Amino acid sequence: MHNFSFPKSNKLKKSRHFQFVYKRGKCLANSLAVLYILKGEGLQIGLAAGKKLGNAVVRNHVKRMMREAFRHHRTEIQAGYHLIWVARNKLVRANLATYETALLDLCRRAKILNENANG
Repeated sequence: MHNFSFPKSNKLKKSRHFQFVYKRGKCLANSLAVLYILKGEGLQIGLAAGKKLGNAVVRNHVKRMMREAFRHHRTEIQAGYHLIWVARNKLVRANLATYETALLDLCRRAKILNENANG
């Protein structure tokens, strides 16, 4: 049974936290998104959708989809990391499964998926 909530403790919010992860973190990318990874306490994720993606409505939609994909797979990602997930243009018109694929691909390549995570 999965817990599909997205508690505040999983959110990376402050600008200085984002900057710290951008500066110190490792960066992985695929055609859909970029993932910055930094060792840290617990599991926190920040979501980024830049102005190039479109207006506020579009960017909020993208971030909502990203949040949902993370929520579904949070239990498969190892704790002890701060992540920033940056959307690329291809995600604007993508479905949820594509967001999930993008996230899991980056996490798998970063070797931060739990051993028992299927895939």
